[in-house]
Order: sequence, then C-alpha cells, then structure tokens
Amino acid sequence: MGNTQTKHKIRPTTTTRLVDPLRIKKSKFVMGIIDPQNDFLRGGALAVDDANDIIGPVNKLRFILYDYMDTFISQDFHPPDHMSFASTHGLTPLTNIKLDLVMADNKVLNVEQTLWPTHCVSETPGSNFHKDFIILKRDKIFQKGTKSNVESYSAFGDEFANTYENTGLHKWLLQKEITDIILVGLATDYCVYNTAKDAIRLGYRVHLILSCVRGVKPDSTKKALADLSNRKVVFYDDIEDFCNANKEIIEQSSN
Repeated sequence: MGNTQTKHKIRPTTTTRLVDPLRIKKSKFVMGIIDPQNDFLRGGALAVDDANDIIGPVNKLRFILYDYMDTFISQDFHPPDHMSFASTHGLTPLTNIKLDLVMADNKVLNVEQTLWPTHCVSETPGSNFHKDFIILKRDKIFQKGTKSNVESYSAFGDEFANTYENTGLHKWLLQKEITDIILVGLATDYCVYNTAKDAIRLGYRVHLILSCVRGVKPDSTKKALADLSNRKVVFYDDIEDFCNANKEIIEQSSN
C-alpha cells in the first residue's frame, strides 16, 4: 500500500493563487491534522507507506503557525466490532462488500465498503497519537468512527452528510468564525479527502499541503487529488510554498 506523494502533485494555477484584497479582512484560518495515530504509521495495523515522513513537516508547520491560529486534530476511535473491520464479517482485509446498515432511526442504508484490518480501537495503543507528533493541550480533538454501524472517514462525521455521526467540528469552526482550513495528515485518499469534501460542502475554503499528507494507494490518491482540484482546493508543494502564498492573510486573520 501507499505512494510517494510527490508523484501525484497537482499544482494550483496562477489564477487559483490570486487573492482578492478584501479577503484579507474576511479570512480566518485553522489547521487540521487528520488521524496522526500509531496504527497509521510505521509498524501500525494499517500503516500508510511513508507516513512517518510527514511528522517533521507537520511539526515545523505547527511551530510556524503557533501564534496565528488554532488547531484541531481528528482521531479514529472505533468500537471493536466496527462495520469497516474485516474481522467483524469474518473476511479478509481489503475485501470490498455491500452492506445493509440499520441506523438508529431504523433507516436501512445500502453501502459498498472496503474492509480494513482492525485498527484504532478505542483505548488501545493503536488509537493513540504518535509520540513524535506535537500535540498541545490547547488543541481541539474530535473523535470519529465511534459508532459501530456507520463509516466516518471525515473529521466532520459520517459519509451521509454527518447525519448519523456528527463530531461537532462544524459547530466549533462556526463558533471560531473560521473561513479557511489547512489540512495535513493521513490518509490523502480517505480521511483527508473526505474531510476536505465535507469542508467544501459546508462552505469552507480548503488548503492542502502535499508534503504533509500521504495516501494509502497511488491510484486512489491520484483520483482523490484530481477531484479535490476540481472542487477548487488549493494545493501547495510544501509548507514554505503555503506560507509564502498566505503570509499577509494569516497575519491579518490572527488579529
């Protein structure tokens, strides 16, 4: 599994990077770190190739942006019988199956699901944040995937517009009057991707730093990045690229 992210870079066009001067007064940024957990890094139950390579860049970005914005962190936090686990169905990991999911309102949802190795089970070492990532007391943590009968790749909640699991992230962002979300973390083609899609649906501008994300599979990563490009996500090669493009806006938005 996995990919070297630089193989799938999508550079923003010049017009995408031009900023309306009035936006400086309207923008307020937040940093979102998606699932920096043991099970997704080297040696974990669902390790993403080269995932450890993002630790340094993400920590550097945290240091640079410390005085300018808040940070939220998503945390996969599954029950042991989660519907996405191959073990729940007695099948082999990475099998794709169709499921009929019964929700709390008795509605039956028909979904196609990739089955994963058991990972990030609540209160186990695999669900903990990796020791090398900088995690601060002031960071806001949002747990997801806590319900056994629905998938929640997104930090906002489930794939049904956050109807059956809503993490509260959107409410928190509204309270903070956030307009722009900088996304980093794991994995590009699943949890980062779905978080970005939800953010766009809810009206936020999304920024994605390619040196600070890694994907599970090269083909699905390429597809996810192409889709996000079509949705007007702004891409940056690295943190220097991001800071150079947004320095004035970030400084103004922190005031």
